[in-house]
Amino acid sequence: MPHRNNPPPSFGFRSLFARLFISVFLAIIAFAIAMILLAQLVHNNSDSMKSKVIAGQIVGQIDPFLVEVDKLSKDNNRLQARFILAVVKKSFDIFDESLNAKIGLYDPSRRLILQTEDTELPERLPPTPSWLAETLPTLSGKEPHHVILKTSSGYSVWYESRKPPKERPFLGMFNFFTGTFLLILIMTAVLWGIAHNMTWRLNQMSRKMAKMGDGDFSVRVNQTGNDEIAMLAYGFNQSAEKIERLINANSLLLAHASHEFRTPITRIRLQIEMMDMLTQKLDPADKAKFDKRANAINRDLTGLNDLVESILLVSRLDAGHALQANESVDLVELIKSECQHYTEATLFAEPVTMMAQPKLLTHLVRNLINNALIHGTPPVEVYVYGSPSLAEAGFIPKALIDLGKDDDHMNTPATHDITTAHGSDHDELASHLNINDDLPKQTEQIDNKEDSDSKEQTQTTQDTPLEKHTRAFFKLLSRNKDKDDGKKSHYAVLAIIDQGSGIPVDKREDIFSPFVRLKQEKKGSGLGLSLVAQIAEAHGGHISTDTWQGKTRFLVVLPINQDG
Repeated sequence: MPHRNNPPPSFGFRSLFARLFISVFLAIIAFAIAMILLAQLVHNNSDSMKSKVIAGQIVGQIDPFLVEVDKLSKDNNRLQARFILAVVKKSFDIFDESLNAKIGLYDPSRRLILQTEDTELPERLPPTPSWLAETLPTLSGKEPHHVILKTSSGYSVWYESRKPPKERPFLGMFNFFTGTFLLILIMTAVLWGIAHNMTWRLNQMSRKMAKMGDGDFSVRVNQTGNDEIAMLAYGFNQSAEKIERLINANSLLLAHASHEFRTPITRIRLQIEMMDMLTQKLDPADKAKFDKRANAINRDLTGLNDLVESILLVSRLDAGHALQANESVDLVELIKSECQHYTEATLFAEPVTMMAQPKLLTHLVRNLINNALIHGTPPVEVYVYGSPSLAEAGFIPKALIDLGKDDDHMNTPATHDITTAHGSDHDELASHLNINDDLPKQTEQIDNKEDSDSKEQTQTTQDTPLEKHTRAFFKLLSRNKDKDDGKKSHYAVLAIIDQGSGIPVDKREDIFSPFVRLKQEKKGSGLGLSLVAQIAEAHGGHISTDTWQGKTRFLVVLPINQDG
């Protein structure tokens, strides 16, 4: 059965690499956000932080006075309390002169008590900002210019520099996203290296498994590391080695068994010949009965020998021992020599030369013709031609089809080489047409003659078969000339057509499997088409079957040029 490559898996977001990369990438993003929050909480060099430090020093110096004011207020000693507040006010003025800042004091009920000169502070403290605004004041670009600190006695100190920093509304946002982008970029590169280092071995193992699926059981995976993937590679190598040993042992067994079968077959043939010598003295009636039985035994022995040869060739193909260096092969001559052995097979061909192994191609042609004669409906038509592409391989040249139709009317012998004008008829055609260097001119003359004859068709007799073949012959030569001037053939195509009605669609793949026969009552081993498929695959080609003009067709497409 021809090898069918399954489509390669699509590695998208469900691949191990993508899932691992995305998972770690999201974790790194969360880590980056956490680092930014931590940096804001632990270390902040902004102007707001400097104001907090200065305000804290002021609170530390006036806090004892405010404690005393709180005690005096509770004892209703307001005069002394006012005196202490005046001292605090004087201290604020001194700080204002040295720091150029606005300073105010609010009581526990958040009302303004005193402030420095030329200062317009709100009569009541504004609402306390949220935790997020205090933690990330630079995120929104609206960093507060004042600082409010509470004392131990419940009072609040307002500190605000008279020279606030310049407004930078986008700086905070820019710094945040720039830092985050750089961090993510660096971590992306690191994670890519980590993920690639973890998954490249799996990718390598996947490629090795694909090669083993294609039939190369010698592939092995490099065992690197000491983790789960290394253990998987070890198990893969062990399995591949066992499979390779089993395949080799099976191929060796088939080869030896095939050779061992030949010996008894040869002995039986010798015994029949010796018995034939002993039966020479029998009367003619008994001798005829013996000859009939002997011929039947010889036919069965021939079939058994062919089966042994097929099994041997299959085993050699499976093991790769049958593959040798390619050589230039005249495909038409090769197929012509095979068709001469079959009276019900007709060859229609154009010149095709390719690089191949002639012995294997001979088996291929022989098995296809035998299959068509045994399991199909004779007669069999064999077409050989070149094709510039795979898409055009299924189209048989019209010139060859015309030759086939003319051949049906002529009732010519079964095997023909159309490229040489039906073999022995070539000399007759050449003498009749005077083939020489003026061939294009003669072709034009014949076409002109056809046009004039068509006008007087009612007054002339019908063309003879020879004249029909003459026209088709020149058309074929003209087509080959046009092909040389135009597209170049890259594929050699062999089409075997019998008069059957075609293979059922659901069975067209199964028939290329070993030991498959659609009609069990027909003789045969079931290895013929399987062997053909293996030979075609060994040459880099393929075989298929379809229904062509109501007939059964087997189509073999082989590349003309191959690496030897």
